[in-house]
Amino acid sequence: MTVKTDRELYIGGSEANYIYMNYETKTFQTWWAYKLAGIPRESPTNRNMEVGTILENEILDLYEAVHGVKGKRGLSKVKGIARGNADYILQNKVIDVKASNSAFEWVLTGTIPIHYRRQLIHYCYVFELNKASILAYQVDDSLLANPFQKLDEKRMFEIDVKITLDSLKEHETRLQYLEECRKKYVFPTKEGLNVFREARENR
Repeated sequence: MTVKTDRELYIGGSEANYIYMNYETKTFQTWWAYKLAGIPRESPTNRNMEVGTILENEILDLYEAVHGVKGKRGLSKVKGIARGNADYILQNKVIDVKASNSAFEWVLTGTIPIHYRRQLIHYCYVFELNKASILAYQVDDSLLANPFQKLDEKRMFEIDVKITLDSLKEHETRLQYLEECRKKYVFPTKEGLNVFREARENR
């Protein structure tokens, strides 16, 4: 288990999916209660997450070697209630590294999980970028058991993710509404979001 500290004062990329949830669900309300209180929250980890953390820099090293590029790693930025900790930024593109046993599937179907897409929207919003991709590496049981082996570039895939202006605008609206709710120390509602959105559009 890892413990988050000042992250509870902000909404991070890994939490981006929460802002699209039904505000009435127990999952959202528990999460928002921690945000209102601003207290540390334990976040469970699993073997896949642990291996992903171990492999992140190795995957980026391989990516840079294959493509002959050099980007910026581990940048952090705060924008209002939003906080971004980007794995990798190359020029005007944010790249999120995922070591997963589903990488092949993502490439074949041309789709990624919606929460990963929202995570990239979050980073583009915070860092004011307009391009994004997932750098996926296919893991197997052998790599999960021993993540300190040499990586194979044939198992590494970059999946471009289109980020639209509309998606960034909607993300900003939802974040700013939650920021207003936190200032007032209240729980958000669907009706409140609609009123907030209408007021923004009428400015």
